[in-house]
Amino acid sequence: MAFVGWHPSGLVLAAAGAAMAAVLVLQVRRAVRHLHGRADLARQGAAEAEKHYVEVLRRIVAVVEARDKYCSGHSRNVGDLAEKIARGLALPEETCGRLALAGQLHDIGLLAVPAEVLSNHTRLGAAEFRSVQTHSQVSFDVLRPLEMLADVLPAIRCHHERLNGTGYPSGLAGEEIPLGGRILAVADAYDAMTHDRPHRQALSSLVALRELRRCCPSGYDSRCVEALAEVLHAPAMEKVQATMAAATEVVVGTR
Repeated sequence: MAFVGWHPSGLVLAAAGAAMAAVLVLQVRRAVRHLHGRADLARQGAAEAEKHYVEVLRRIVAVVEARDKYCSGHSRNVGDLAEKIARGLALPEETCGRLALAGQLHDIGLLAVPAEVLSNHTRLGAAEFRSVQTHSQVSFDVLRPLEMLADVLPAIRCHHERLNGTGYPSGLAGEEIPLGGRILAVADAYDAMTHDRPHRQALSSLVALRELRRCCPSGYDSRCVEALAEVLHAPAMEKVQATMAAATEVVVGTR
């Protein structure tokens, strides 16, 4: 009976196969590293391109706001306030930064609104108001290519939504409105109220906060309003104001 067992040639073939497999693994590993390297370069290039795009958009926003002296610096202010509110709500650091950028760019869509409508300081007609209402959707569309803003794009689109469903563009209500949109809404309204407008003078910080609180919870998120109040040190200001008012009453009463 023939004996079937180990043969030296089998060891050689096994060793050769293992060597080929090892070489193949190394080649695949190098290829993967190369592809990852190219992907990293591509991502870096895309990130740099986005930064350049953002700078261009910031300049466009400045041009848009320059069409109306009452709006100059508004978007920058909204970005600062949105970041402060986000920090007051203890949101992640990255989210706070992206909301700051979202605030800076949230009104880029006003570029699509005719200059004569923006500069019209009388009561807008129905058609003119509809024109203005398109700007939040246009802002969303313009900013959609920016991956860095992907998670706050819905906030930009929703910054004119109101908790009772009376806002635009979609009439969202309550928790349907993303938190970022509720933050931008408060920042946007506060900055508008605390700066001069054609039909009124700027309100003080405390009066503006009082008005925002009056509109909670039908219009604005009370958590966002109170977060803004805290970062503006409103409780301390209100205490001082109350103390001064009490002191005045005492003085008047002693006369």
